[in-house]
Amino acid sequence: MAPARTNGVAPASNWTTEYDTRRRHQLFRQPPRDKTAYPTLAEATKPHVDSFNGIFAANGQIQHALRDIGTKTFLDGNPADASETSRRNRLQIRVREVFLDKSMLPPSNKVETSKREILPVECRERHATYRGRFRGRLEYRVNNGEWKETVRELGYLPIMLRSNRCHLEGLSPKELVNRREETEELGGYFIVNGIEKLIRMLIVNRRNFPMAIVRPSFENRGATYTKYGMQIRSVRPDQTSQTNVLHYLGDGNVTFRFSWRKNEYLVPVLMILKALVETNDREIYEGIVGPAGSKDLEAKQFVTDRVELLLRTYKAYRLYNREQTRSYLGEKFRVVLGVPEDMEDYDAGTEFLRKIVLPHLGSYEVTEAQDGDKFRMLLFMIRKLYSLVEGECAMDNPDAVSSQEILLPGFLYGMIIKERIEEWLTSVGLSLREWSRSNQYPEFTSKEFERDFLTRVVRKTNENLGQGLDYFLSTGNLVSPSGLDLQQVSGFTVVAEKINFYRFISHFRMVHRGSFFAQLKTTTVRKLLPESWGFLCPVHTPDGSPCGLLNHLSHKCKVATDGADVSKIPSLIAQLGVTNSSAASLTDSVVVQLDGRILGFCSPKQAKMIGDTLRYWKVEGTHGVPLDLEVGYIPSSEGGQYPGVYMFSSPARMLRPVKYLPLEREDHVGSFEQPFMSIACTEPEIASGDSTHVEYDPTNILSIVANQTPFSDFNQSPRNMYQCQMGKQTMGTPGTALKYRTDNKTYRLQTGQTPVVRPPLHNEYGLDNYPNGTNAVVAVISYTGYDMDDAMILNKSAHERGFGHGTIYKTKKIDLSEENKQGRGRSAAVTQMFGFAPNGLVKAQWRNTLDDDGLAAIGTKVREGDVIAASYTVNKDPMTGEYANRDG
Repeated sequence: MAPARTNGVAPASNWTTEYDTRRRHQLFRQPPRDKTAYPTLAEATKPHVDSFNGIFAANGQIQHALRDIGTKTFLDGNPADASETSRRNRLQIRVREVFLDKSMLPPSNKVETSKREILPVECRERHATYRGRFRGRLEYRVNNGEWKETVRELGYLPIMLRSNRCHLEGLSPKELVNRREETEELGGYFIVNGIEKLIRMLIVNRRNFPMAIVRPSFENRGATYTKYGMQIRSVRPDQTSQTNVLHYLGDGNVTFRFSWRKNEYLVPVLMILKALVETNDREIYEGIVGPAGSKDLEAKQFVTDRVELLLRTYKAYRLYNREQTRSYLGEKFRVVLGVPEDMEDYDAGTEFLRKIVLPHLGSYEVTEAQDGDKFRMLLFMIRKLYSLVEGECAMDNPDAVSSQEILLPGFLYGMIIKERIEEWLTSVGLSLREWSRSNQYPEFTSKEFERDFLTRVVRKTNENLGQGLDYFLSTGNLVSPSGLDLQQVSGFTVVAEKINFYRFISHFRMVHRGSFFAQLKTTTVRKLLPESWGFLCPVHTPDGSPCGLLNHLSHKCKVATDGADVSKIPSLIAQLGVTNSSAASLTDSVVVQLDGRILGFCSPKQAKMIGDTLRYWKVEGTHGVPLDLEVGYIPSSEGGQYPGVYMFSSPARMLRPVKYLPLEREDHVGSFEQPFMSIACTEPEIASGDSTHVEYDPTNILSIVANQTPFSDFNQSPRNMYQCQMGKQTMGTPGTALKYRTDNKTYRLQTGQTPVVRPPLHNEYGLDNYPNGTNAVVAVISYTGYDMDDAMILNKSAHERGFGHGTIYKTKKIDLSEENKQGRGRSAAVTQMFGFAPNGLVKAQWRNTLDDDGLAAIGTKVREGDVIAASYTVNKDPMTGEYANRDG
């Protein structure tokens, strides 16, 4: 059996490994009125629910997205007549804010007056979608006049259960039962057409960290391209990302590559540098190589030769200052970016830098200081790229958990909403052009425009933005003009199957590498690497094609859903002696970064001191250093990972609790910092002067399901892996509110029992609420004729007394409107009714199974070939409003 909790730390809840029969029965009969009795179980779906809550929160994802979308500008007049551009009127439109209501009956429903809310249970039973009304405040003005506003209906948006837009938010187990839900309803999924769907968590590259990449496919991009590159996934405040790549060319040049709306573009990196700030060749040279007169400068001949060539070859463009360079970029990319026709080239270049170049350092209302941050970051990336080529540092492994983070379901949902809003605003321009053409190009200041803009222009666009989200959830396919910087277009959603509770809970803890990697011939991406310790379960992965790609989070691993407050970190770093300029050699100075922004440089010895000091302060809770801050100190080495102090406070990171020995308190460790730390597994393993942390429990590395295998340390490794799969496939108890569910097929074990041998976490996760099997005495006979593989002999009397008996519930859906498919709308006439036609002929054999309402009587045993429903044709009498039988 897995060992009990060690290290003198009390368990998170007051459950024991005993049976606790009376307490469990009491909880089941009288659910708590205040909070759940299983807080550990509630934590399992927290990343799903919290990431959805962040979409519509104050200063949340959507507010950042609307700022990033900004204002769209359109001009009147004939676009073919270029001479009139300067005298045209400008129409500006923007979405100021959006609202998502809770699920309610539509205003057209006048029948129900008191209870207007639609509960999730009703959507399950009616095979409907649990969704809320989605509206947006559209503002528009002509020629810098007064902003006019209108609230537009943007369709209905599916809502995640237990989120801040759901009727079940914050309810106690007792209140959940009153709303016909499970006592421990976890939420975290959507109900689409009565089917429970969830967006799976995907593994993506770590945000805002420049990764050194060696990829042979880079050589196919052009004649002088090499396999060396530097890649950074830059994430905006609204969680959308833009990947920037630097390519090293064989002649020493460096090219900047980016993708925009599924097209790739290449720009000389010096053009980007000169467009960001007013600079000169000397500043760029010293930023990459090191200041003049610094130590070991002569030894950097490899880098100095290439930087000189970089600067010399750029002279061919004849662009000498920031204004010229920005205007040049704006002229080349204005069509790609879709900027207004009357925008100056310089402003178009500014827009290019805002949207595409390192947007995590400034994506709207970008200041001079933020452009300076982008400039310094690009210099650092070039420097690291040259170090990689020279062999001074090793490549970063993109398959290691230290280089990865989780794309959370709510963040992906918010990204799709943002793109839908932006596409809708752009479509207003197309509708406007059509209207102008058909009305001989009237001016935007005319009364004709004021009359028609909302009624004939905006209304002609597809305002039903919720429809796209509905399609995404029901199919898992992403229809996106930009691709959202992701490597796949399908497989984003899965059905939250309730075969048994193990399977259901595993859906919320699974993380997938992505369907792109499933087609790769190489097995490198499937390997279990030591960096995964404590973050991904080493046991819980399926066998077959998804092996190693579909992993599960360790049961104590949590995913950050909010960014930590790090406003005080830059001033603390400055006090600890960080300078602005770096030396030529890595042995003299290393970088200090916070969320992909360079704070300065310091000596390697000082870097270790900064890492240790910040860790002490964050665990202590002083100096304004948050506990969730990740302090990744990479020491200097010969040809190892590029050294420095890299701090991360952003959401989507994997964190786990361990005990910090100097203070005997809990510390949250991230996947980036862990490989360079000394964490003892058990207390006897603590090495004096080396170990800084110790595990709370060795079993914390396993997932929820892997933790349920008793005596797992007496199994071989594959036995544990098989049990994780077989435990999820067995017939168990899918739920306690079965009579309020209409799943297509439900399996239920009739006489589930509590296990005699139980691991410590069994009670903590409340698994006895959903019994998953029956205790059995097993005799193993190893003798000729009896040593059968994959088979067993059952005791006949045990079987007759109900051992292993189960029930399969099958839902048969009979839709009388199938024949009248054209009239599926709200005003569809009723042509069929359940029941027997009045005064019609009714056979006696029909009465054996059917009630007067035409449906099978409750409790009737139905055999193959039996009639299970009867209906007759009707016509509505317009005079009386009653339905008359047409079948005679």
